[in-house]
Amino acid sequence: MDCHNGVVRFRVLACDFDGTIATDGVVEPATLTALERVRRSGRRLLLVTGRTRTQLEAVFGRWELFHRVVLENGAVLVDPAAGTHRLLCSPVPSTLEPELRRRGVEPLAVGQAIYAASVRHQQIIRDAIGTLGLSLDVVVNRGGLVILPAGVSKSSGIAAALLDIGESAAACVAVGDAENDLPMLALVGCGVAVANALDQVKAIADLVTLRPAGEGVAELAARLVADDLAAELATSGGGGATRH
Repeated sequence: MDCHNGVVRFRVLACDFDGTIATDGVVEPATLTALERVRRSGRRLLLVTGRTRTQLEAVFGRWELFHRVVLENGAVLVDPAAGTHRLLCSPVPSTLEPELRRRGVEPLAVGQAIYAASVRHQQIIRDAIGTLGLSLDVVVNRGGLVILPAGVSKSSGIAAALLDIGESAAACVAVGDAENDLPMLALVGCGVAVANALDQVKAIADLVTLRPAGEGVAELAARLVADDLAAELATSGGGGATRH
């Protein structure tokens, strides 16, 4: 594994999908090449997304590049090499779906454990959850929102993935762009925001890339392999957002 001064600090790179490695569902070849180089350096790769399996499979087929894939905003863990997946929580009660459809919440994506809808239905969804007396979290993700079992987040999902591969949060760099990435970036040893990230994400990140989305991830990957982010973190003081 490439390292700086003989010690590897960051052995895992975790990436959000939409708005981070992908733009409009497309991951550019240069981004994939950069991630492959990270993997060849001996580091582990995690993909952490709010998408359901069906939604991700519709646009992205390179799952084998990642050691683990966390789906449904932390609710499902996939091992692409073994071809296995498991739920990390109890699913949202099925009684919610007909109630949401009755109230006109469409489109409504139903995953193994979560539901996803447009943010324009946020109040209707909260009212339906209250009417049914359910204990659920509603997380905004740019123009969409995710309905989750209480306590499930990208933070809980990545923690499960790291445990599964025998790594610690301190050894992980995570990169994202939106509200649902905040818990993940707060958990890991180095949280990174791509240049197109929301201001609130940049505000809590340890580093902010010069370039947006996949180009920013490629930039981050190159720096990670080159010197384990030593130069970047020295410039930023090792914490707090770095503005470029």
